[in-house]
Order: sequence, then structure tokens, then C-alpha cells
Amino acid sequence: MPAGFTAFVVVENLPEPTSIAVDGKGHVYVSELGGVVWRLRDENADGVFEARDRFVEVAPSIDGIALAPDGAVYISNTGRVTVASAAGADGAATGVREIVQGLPNGRHQNNGLAFGPDGTLYLTNGSTCNDCQETDPRSATILRLDPDGTNLEVFARGLRNPYALTFTPDGRLWATDNGADPPCATIDELNLIEEGKDYGWPYSPTCDALAKGERPVADLGYFTSSDGLAYYDADAFPSQYRGSFFVAQWGANSGDPTIGKRVVTVTVHETAQGPRDEVTDFALGLDHPLDVAVDQDGSLLVADFGSGKVYRIIYVGD
Repeated sequence: MPAGFTAFVVVENLPEPTSIAVDGKGHVYVSELGGVVWRLRDENADGVFEARDRFVEVAPSIDGIALAPDGAVYISNTGRVTVASAAGADGAATGVREIVQGLPNGRHQNNGLAFGPDGTLYLTNGSTCNDCQETDPRSATILRLDPDGTNLEVFARGLRNPYALTFTPDGRLWATDNGADPPCATIDELNLIEEGKDYGWPYSPTCDALAKGERPVADLGYFTSSDGLAYYDADAFPSQYRGSFFVAQWGANSGDPTIGKRVVTVTVHETAQGPRDEVTDFALGLDHPLDVAVDQDGSLLVADFGSGKVYRIIYVGD
């Protein structure tokens, strides 16, 4: 990490953690790929989560969670969206219901989800293949729906495997997207998502992602599996980080240790041609990090899928 930063483990022994959500009331929720969502509590203000409640277990595979204003946890698991009602006295959800079923999935599935400033839910849904013509218009898209699961519609399309998404304070929607494998190998991206826009997938036969799609804001490299996304709007880190994004890069399926397996920062510069980026390595030496989240104190939480741990990164100065 850059000088002045340090990290420590805040919870471990989580089989394949996939997503983190902070409720602003002293709880942090972490999902496991296998279907369990945990509610974590720091009981003595040391930054470590001593208490772990089994909040809910649903059908696998969970790739995203989001918190509603009423304390409910929205869960993106293969082909569906599940809602777990706010925790009771024992820390477990007081009810569970599926509000969306039958989403297309295959090579990829529905991943991250987030509530927008308009009160509706936004959901990423990956393609069923590497590079092909889909038969279901909901594949390779960002979807929008009401919190009860109704009025599901395509908000933006042409995204091969959009993973995480977040809204910035100005109301703009951003999402990571994993590029294609050979023969049409393309970069992983950070995109500014706008309603009705097409972001270029599928890329064949020209293998040109820009031939018919919107230009990405950030080039996140080839095969990095750039997934978890967090916007930094706190003041615990030095001022140059405020207004930047943190992106968790899972790494290459090939196992190449030089690709991904890190957290990077993306600084966005507004230009006359639209937002452009500056990508910088932030935290190296991780084992398949999958999600990032900013905690209440401004520290950065990192869910490391490979090690089964969640790290807290803090700034301690010189």
C-alpha cells in the first residue's frame, strides 16, 4: 500500500466472501458465494468484528447485496433477487421472499445491485456466453426495477459482465464491466452508465468494443476481473483519495499472479470530451479480492474471496 496506510484482518474463516454492505448503524453485512449472509458487529470499537450473526441463508450463488432504508437486505443470487427483512433480536432476518426469478444466466449471472436516488433498484446482469448474440434482451445489461420486484426493465445494454455498481453524490451511476476472453479479448472497464446507452458488447465480428458502444471511462486492464466498486467520499484518507473509486480486481482465470489480485484507485477527471481516468495500484498481495466498501469511519473494507478474510485498510500517517 502507499506510505502511511496499514491493514489488518477484521474477520476470517468466511468461505468465498463475495460482497460487503455497511448499514451506518454499526453493522456490516458480508455474503458468501454459497448462500449465507452474515451480520458483523465490532463490540469493543477496536475495528475488528468480534460478533457474527447468521443473518440469512438463501439459494446460491450470491454475488451482490444492498441495504434498503428500512433495514432489509436485497440479495442478488443466480437468476433471482431475494429480500431478507431487517434483523430481529437474535440478529437473523425476520422474513425472506424472492421478488425476481428467472433471470437469464449461464457463463455469467446477475451480480451487484444498488438503490438509486429515485428509490428504484438497479441490478447488473451478465451475458450467458463470452461473445455471442443473446436471445434474452435482459442479458448483458443493467436492469432497473421497483423494490417489490415489479416493473423490471433494461436501463442500459451492451455490457458483457457488469459486476458492481454505485451512485455518486451527483446522482450518476457507475459500473465495472469484465471484458471478453479471446478471440475478441477486450479490456475490463469502469463505465458511466446512462439510460438507453449501448456499451458495445457483443464485439464480434470486428472485435472492436468501440465500434458501436460508449467509450469506457477507465481502462482496468486485460483479464483482471475488475469487480467490486466503492466511491470514496470520506475524509479519513488523504485528500487526493476523496472523489475517487476503489476497484477490487479478482485476477486472471489463468492464474497469472501478475494480473489483478489487487485493489486499484481510479481518479476521474472531467474533460470537455467527458470523464477520463487515472488508474493507480493501491493494495497488492491479496488473494482474489472481490469487493470493497467504505465503513462508517472512512476506512476501506476488502472482501478477499481467495483467503476467506475481510481486511480493514486505515491511514495512520507518516
